[in-house]
Amino acid sequence: MNFTPEEVRQLRYRLGYSQAEMARHLHVDFSVFSQFEAGKGSLSTELNGMLVRILQQAESLADRTQRGPIAEVIMKDRGLSQIHDFEVDIEKSK
Repeated sequence: MNFTPEEVRQLRYRLGYSQAEMARHLHVDFSVFSQFEAGKGSLSTELNGMLVRILQQAESLADRTQRGPIAEVIMKDRGLSQIHDFEVDIEKSK
């Protein structure tokens, strides 16, 4: 199986990783990964094999894997995060 950029992006979203996180997990430079995902470059045989193994593991663990809402995945991909109520200091009214 040879991954297309779109298939890699879908796998990355499924795992909930940003491009930088996926690059770190694959032990490649961020620029190499982002260029491939943008359709400008190709994957080495070794990198493609790693993605196949990751996909197989994701499939085998699918029943136990919880996926976050897509909005959270997209926000994380853009380096954003939600503010949780425990992070906000709420002043109690007197």
